[in-house]
Amino acid sequence: MPAEKPVQPLLPVEGILYAVLLGTAVILLTTTVPYLTLLNVFLFAGIFLAGVVALHQTIMRFQVTLTFRQAFVLGCLAGFAGGVVSEVVTFFLMTSLHYRPGTESLALIVNWALEMARKQPELQEQVQALVAAEKMALAPVTLTFTELLMNMAFSGIFYAPIAGLGGAYAVRRLKRQAARG
Repeated sequence: MPAEKPVQPLLPVEGILYAVLLGTAVILLTTTVPYLTLLNVFLFAGIFLAGVVALHQTIMRFQVTLTFRQAFVLGCLAGFAGGVVSEVVTFFLMTSLHYRPGTESLALIVNWALEMARKQPELQEQVQALVAAEKMALAPVTLTFTELLMNMAFSGIFYAPIAGLGGAYAVRRLKRQAARG
């Protein structure tokens, strides 16, 4: 008689909601808070971190065992929701407060590149392109409702797999810790 597989406890709906809301909150912080947006300069580390934090905290709080696939899917949900909410908040900040998140981080990078270009003149052309991009980023923007919806969809779809990988990484890390004892 084959050995029976232990029944895995399923994550309750409250757990799924908790993971999505926590991931969304971390994404919102890393995409809108001044200077914290720098995390996303490094291969969207803030979005990946959102998946890691959301899944780690959810697993620890609800004491469930998740597969890599389940963690990836749950991280994707958090990433999609985070991308949508981030775009809505960014739109609100741009229209009502005339603040575009990330501009101060871009200014830091441009200043750093200008310093590098002083020491290495061959970088002047690339730095000038970066300065032009900064000017475009600081220009006033008006978005239509359709453009806002497109931005929400794009950000959600783009952030989903990154946060999903973060969720799978959290499960991997927890499984390794459990194996060590």
